[in-house]
Amino acid sequence: MYVTSPHEDIKSASGISHQHNSNKENIVQLTPSRMKFSYIGALCVFMTVIAAAECITCNQCLVLGAEECCSVKDKECPGTQCMTISEYCIADDIEYSSMSKTCGSDELCGQSFTLTTGLGFEARASNQCGEGDGSNANLNFTKSSGELLPNGYTCPRCYAKDSIDGCEDNGTVECLGKESECVYYRGTVQIADSSIRKFSLKGCIVPGGCKIGFSGLPGSKEMKKEIMECVPAKRKNDSKQYFD
Repeated sequence: MYVTSPHEDIKSASGISHQHNSNKENIVQLTPSRMKFSYIGALCVFMTVIAAAECITCNQCLVLGAEECCSVKDKECPGTQCMTISEYCIADDIEYSSMSKTCGSDELCGQSFTLTTGLGFEARASNQCGEGDGSNANLNFTKSSGELLPNGYTCPRCYAKDSIDGCEDNGTVECLGKESECVYYRGTVQIADSSIRKFSLKGCIVPGGCKIGFSGLPGSKEMKKEIMECVPAKRKNDSKQYFD
């Protein structure tokens, strides 16, 4: 019969204890790591699903001086909306139409841009939006001028062709539709027929129109802006000044 010495017992117990502690340390070290990689993997899958759900395909095109696109491409868009922008601009009593199809946004969908002088220069743009893939495919050019009725506001009016030096007031113009601000503009703009026009004007414009400017019109490109100032319009028979 073999009898272990007290020293051997202590050594054996120490070895078992050491091995147990070593395994415990390994478990403590590995488990969080595995959990971390598992969490990251799940997060990546989740984000991929979310990203795929928030991307759609919209029709994309731009046509200047016409009301129908000849060539349409697909465009990957964030969000869920596709948009069609319709514009017509009257310059020196000649009307130019343009249209653009692109991605939609909550800020622009259903909005419109109008500027009225009553002196041979007007600008109109409206946005239509649809939900889901290709939802702007059947959203075609639309002209909203028939819906624009006087709203009780007035602004000073003037229009000077080929001049960025300003224009002299020529009475007042009745504001239409949602127009409730007066605009004073001087600058150089390329319009839908590719001609570059220098002009000065005053008239009515929709709220926020100065912020949008001519960049909101698909058929127009602002080459240089000298000034674009907007102030609140006034009701008829109101004696307050429009511009300082």
